[in-house]
Amino acid sequence: MNRHVALLLLVVAYALTACSTSQPELLQLSTHVLQLQVGEVHILTAATSDKVIWHSEDTLVAQVLHGVVTAKQVGTTRIIAQAGKAQAVCQVFVSGAEGQTLALPAYLQLERDTTYLLQPASLYDIPLAWQSSDTLVATVNAEGLITTHQAGRTTLTVSNGFETASCYLAVKHRWGEYQLVWSDEFDAATLNTDNWNIEVNGNGGGNQELQYYTARPTNLRVENGILIIEAHKENYQGKRYTSARINTMNKQTFLYGKIEARIAFPSGGGTWPAFWMMGNDYSRVGWPACGEIDIIEHVGNQPNMITHALHYPYKSGGNCWSVQKTQNNIENQYHTYAIEWLQEEEYGRDVIRFLYDGQVQAVQSETLENMDNEYFWPFNKPNFILLNMAIGGSMGGQVNDQIFSQPIQMKVDWVRVYQRKEIE
Repeated sequence: MNRHVALLLLVVAYALTACSTSQPELLQLSTHVLQLQVGEVHILTAATSDKVIWHSEDTLVAQVLHGVVTAKQVGTTRIIAQAGKAQAVCQVFVSGAEGQTLALPAYLQLERDTTYLLQPASLYDIPLAWQSSDTLVATVNAEGLITTHQAGRTTLTVSNGFETASCYLAVKHRWGEYQLVWSDEFDAATLNTDNWNIEVNGNGGGNQELQYYTARPTNLRVENGILIIEAHKENYQGKRYTSARINTMNKQTFLYGKIEARIAFPSGGGTWPAFWMMGNDYSRVGWPACGEIDIIEHVGNQPNMITHALHYPYKSGGNCWSVQKTQNNIENQYHTYAIEWLQEEEYGRDVIRFLYDGQVQAVQSETLENMDNEYFWPFNKPNFILLNMAIGGSMGGQVNDQIFSQPIQMKVDWVRVYQRKEIE
């Protein structure tokens, strides 16, 4: 088969699906299908006045920097351009510069118990040999017909006798509905210590916080079905403020699921309440190796702002991954804050979605390049839950002491955890 004919057919096939957006608004690129040879460079442009963020889904095949695409090896990838809420995709096909003529898509995602015909780009009409690295996940026959069997990941390899090409395949899980697996409704007269540990310390949480955490009822109590964490301005154990912090470490730990709480945050400059999680191996590996999922943080000095964040060895502290969202009527009103922590949800990658009153606010996931690498993603092990209200510190900021003329209370109506079972 003529080389240019084969490549043209592949380009036409990709063009049918290349220009797609995950947002309602469309970003116009200079091209949506790009054919390059290894080592070749092409400049993509986007018709927008907004700042454009560029991303390659497979940097081994092609890299992109400020719209400059550099072909690295034979294969296919997608270049994604993001500007504000608009997004566009350019499909990139890279052929060999020195006789390499065999290429597969860089990755695929399929449902369980399905078939899919994978046809490699090849310049020669010769028999091909196929192989799956995990035949329990998927098998492939001599014609390139894939049959999926169970959720998981495998690598499909094809050879024409002198070259090989590979495709990463993720087979999705088939989940049932969420089921409640644990909750604390705070209906007892006191805090249930079968669920919660009460922290007592004045170490500042590693963030130069100004409070001393106590177990006193003035700082921590249950009243009328509500958990109350209350801060006070008082001299106590060398600190000028008191508050409370509780956690479920070694008592209630969870791996994946929907974790949510109904919370009313206080108002006032210097308050810093949070609902969050950390890896249950914290006492063994320390922070940030254990990983930290900040489901929700609020600071009184930014009354209409909520923050979602992830801390891990590659990005922690002030360099963490975080998203801030503006919401009205956050303070002194109940809202539901949650994450959906999803196993192998997208191309075999774990995904964490952050929700406010049931609406997705932010999403973060593993990268294909660094899957199963705890330096980049330690969020595949059991975590425990924390609730606290800090005063001041690196994020809480300047404290307005006048706020303590009235009760400063973080109120928690309930905490609930839901999980899904895989359908056989």
